[in-house]
Amino acid sequence: MKSFIISNGDVTDYEYCKKLIKKDDYIICADGGVRHAYNMRIKPDLIIGDLDSMQQKYIEYYKNEDVKFIKHPTDKDKTDTHLCILKALEFSSEIVFLGALGSRLDHSFANISLLKIGIDKNIKMSIDDYYNQIFLVNKNIILYGNRGDTFSLLPFNGDVEGLCVKGSRYELNNANMEAGDTYGISNLFLDKEVSISIKKGLLMIVKSKD
Repeated sequence: MKSFIISNGDVTDYEYCKKLIKKDDYIICADGGVRHAYNMRIKPDLIIGDLDSMQQKYIEYYKNEDVKFIKHPTDKDKTDTHLCILKALEFSSEIVFLGALGSRLDHSFANISLLKIGIDKNIKMSIDDYYNQIFLVNKNIILYGNRGDTFSLLPFNGDVEGLCVKGSRYELNNANMEAGDTYGISNLFLDKEVSISIKKGLLMIVKSKD
């Protein structure tokens, strides 16, 4: 099952996000992320969090809609989004985060780092919004897009070795990318697919639009 986790960051285009979610997908709201579901007129399957950043009107509305809540104490060791991931792992084959990026850099970076859970559990995870799709990979991935689309590659937690990139303007064959390198920024699709693989390390991939 594909699951969507809606967090309390920015959602810049509600119509874009609504089109991503299909009828059979499972929707979990991370606390204040419920405002985005409300604005998109989406009924989540589950709401998880300490409810500290959720307006009372949303709580009352979704309780009247018989949506299940799982409440956690305010003092906890994991963010609301992290708690949503742990729940989604019980039944999901793929997890997509919406509203995971925003003005709080610490929260944005924490949510990006949570993608590593997908690698550890061998479950596809990504962050998606109108402007960015973010992936972490330790082996290989095929990116889909259109000619001229932009993507960037950055080492995530150390050096990346054996990097191969095919189908892009700037191709690489068995390259190494050290932490702090920026030569992977702003590559371009030549067609509809780009193939990326690495032999060692953890690579962050950002497919973006201005």
